[in-house]
This record gives sequence, structure tokens and C-alpha cells, in this order.
Amino acid sequence: MRFSILSAAVFAVPAASLAAAEATADRPNVVIFLTDDQGYGDLGCYGSRDLQTPNIDRLATQGARFTSWYSAAPVCSASRAALLTGLSSQAAGVPGNVSSYPGEPGMPADRLTIAERLKPLGYATGAVGKWHLGSDAGADPNGQGFDLFFGFLAGCVDNFSHTFYWQAPHVHDLRRDDREVHEDGAYLTDLVTREAVRFVDEHRDGPFLLYVAYNLPHYPLQAPQRLMRKFDRLPNRSRARYAGTLAAVDESVGTVLAALDERKLAERTLVVFLSDHGATAELRGDGPVGDNGPFRGHKFSLFEGGLRVPCIVRRPGVVPAGATREQIACTFDLAPTILAAAGGRAEPGAFEGTDLAAVLTADAPLPRESLSWSSAGQDAVREGRWKLVRNGRDDQNKPLQGPDALFLADLETDPGESRNLAADHPEIVERLSKIHADWAGRTSKATTP
Repeated sequence: MRFSILSAAVFAVPAASLAAAEATADRPNVVIFLTDDQGYGDLGCYGSRDLQTPNIDRLATQGARFTSWYSAAPVCSASRAALLTGLSSQAAGVPGNVSSYPGEPGMPADRLTIAERLKPLGYATGAVGKWHLGSDAGADPNGQGFDLFFGFLAGCVDNFSHTFYWQAPHVHDLRRDDREVHEDGAYLTDLVTREAVRFVDEHRDGPFLLYVAYNLPHYPLQAPQRLMRKFDRLPNRSRARYAGTLAAVDESVGTVLAALDERKLAERTLVVFLSDHGATAELRGDGPVGDNGPFRGHKFSLFEGGLRVPCIVRRPGVVPAGATREQIACTFDLAPTILAAAGGRAEPGAFEGTDLAAVLTADAPLPRESLSWSSAGQDAVREGRWKLVRNGRDDQNKPLQGPDALFLADLETDPGESRNLAADHPEIVERLSKIHADWAGRTSKATTP
């Protein structure tokens, strides 16, 4: 018998039997906080000196902080699909961003989300905030396993009018399940927090899955004045606005964590905090105001800055407090980790990700030899210290030309991917290219898990 990170046995038991079993105390609640376009270096616990994120920083002191956590994709929809399914974005059927307009297709309905996998185990499931995985029948949150949805379906909205206005026609986008609702003038993050706390309260007897996906620090960089005043000293006003949005996220995280504490749920709740991908350099997002740490590239890029993100996992008494994990992990590892923690078992080949139980509890090596990505004409693969990027994108989101179109970096000595070693190590380029080709061949044949 092997135990998951929350002491729930993982073995082959029919789902109906598991749902009926009196094992609620052994099955954890799960809360996932997901930020949008947040840079690796944009938390105090990841080295920021100008932001204020005390609640998230405290979460890191209570759990494990990953230093080599990767997004499965450098864009919003694709990374979310990977998080929810445990698959690469290609196998999940969402290789790039989906439309922000109503009635548009998104993630295929036959891709099983972690919400759909937990429901037979007796879990209540809720999603609040950003969806961006489609809005037609079967692609919306309720169609993908969430009992409750409150938030928006588009890629982003104005934080006060709740309107998507980056393309015409403009669309008001605030919903409770399949109904449009209006709370004009109310700050979106406050609404997300309210609904998250309400969900915790209504399902305090558990177990539950709560997915809290913020609109921030994605543009528009809007925050209430009560938070913006904290950053009057920052000379860069765009950075100050960015700081205000992350202060809003931090305040929200703190409120939800306090709700868990007040209801005596913290000890039996697995909490995950992470970003969907790196910070953007888009002009409509005030340019490169997010901090991707020492890494090259931004959102849309397969260089480290577009993929390396903060990730924190807390489970009091199980995951060591204040731990640091250097293993190379990925967003698609979350679904198998959560399912195992809940006492479930997926069919063979259901996930590309790996259960991180041993990594979290005992700092064990992760049995993964490589990670591969493809996105909008770019390819990348990491194996150990080596990272190969083909057609990597610069800060203007344009592919690199000439010799640097095939870029090999030694991340141990050059984490910023500043020196191209491809010409010096053709054998490594060849090996990594084959690894990527083999992965691409597998994902192209992927069907319903």
C-alpha cells in the first residue's frame, strides 16, 4: 500500500465504492490559487523587494516552494488546460489561446478534468474567476465538472465593469453558472474572494475542490486606491499599478486562508499557489513591468521567462514547512497529485504528469528525464542541465533569426539563456531534438485519456 501526500491510500477501488466510503477525513479539501501573467520574481519569497505579498510569503513558510516549476505552455488557455487535465496542452486539445467570445469552442468535452475525476469520490467542486477554456456546450466550467462557477469566460475583463473590450464587439462577461449577472463597479477580485469564501463555508464538511483563478496581474492593471496608496513611492507608475494588482491577489489569498483557519479546515486542506506562465511584455499591458527573475523571455516565449513560474504547496503536518524543492516539475503534475491525494486512481496513460507525493514529503528525485513544449511555431526541450529552444521568441514576440533560431543553453551555468552553445555541442542538440520529436509524435496521436 502506497500513501499519497495526504495519507489517503491509492489502490484500485471502484469509484462508486470510494464515494460511499466513510473516508472524508482522509480525503483532503483542495484549494488552487492561480494568478495570470505573474513573473517568477514577483513575490517576496521569490526575491521581490518592491512588492508586498505577506500572505503568499507566509504560505511559503508553511509549505514547500518550488524553484524549477514550469508551466506547460506560455499562454493562458493552454496552461489552464494542462493544469486541469494533467496532460500537455497539445494532448488536452488546447495548444493555444481560445476565443474570448460567447458560444466559441474550447477544450474538448471529452477531456477529463480533475473536477470530473473528483466528483465520483464525493467532492463538491467550485471554480471562481477566470475560465478561458471555451464557452460552448461542454466547454464551460459546468460542462467540465464544476458544480459552481462564478466569474468570466474570456481571457480578461475590466476589473470594475467586467467587460471584455480588447476586441470589438465589447462583451459584458460576469456569470454565475449559465446566467449573466451584473455587479457593476464592484472590484472583481473582491467578488472572487467573496465567492471563494462562500464556497468554503457552504462545503465546510468537505471534501471539496476550489479553483480560484484571478484576473491579475494580467492587464488591465487596476487595483483599488486603498491598495495603490501603498506603492506611491515607486517611481515607475506602471510597476506601481502592477504591484497594486498583486497586493489585491495577496489580500484575497489571505482572506481565503483565514476562512480555512476559522472553520478548522487548514489541517486537512491541500493548498497550491502558482502562476499560469511568465509575465508579459505586451504594450497593452503597460509593457514589461512584471519581473521574470533572472530568466530570458516573457509570456508567449519558450525561453525560461515565459515558462518558469512560482509554485507553492502547503499541507500542514505532511509537507514540511519552509521547504524548498529544486526538482523539475510542471503544471500538469497537479492533477495526478491531487487525484492520488484524494484516494483515486486513473486509468493507465490518463496523465502525462506525475504524482509529486514523494517529492513534496521526502524531497525524493522526480522520475522524469525531460520536459518538452511546442507553442506557436516554437519548440523546446529540457533534459537535466540542458535546454534547447527552436524559434524562441524575443520580447516583441518575434522568432529569433540566424544561428540563435536554434539555441542551446546550460541552465546550471547560464540560467538566463544568454550564451548559445548549439555549435559547441551538436551531439546534445541532436539528442534533445530526438527527445522532442518523440514527444511530439506521442502527443499528435493522443486521444481521450
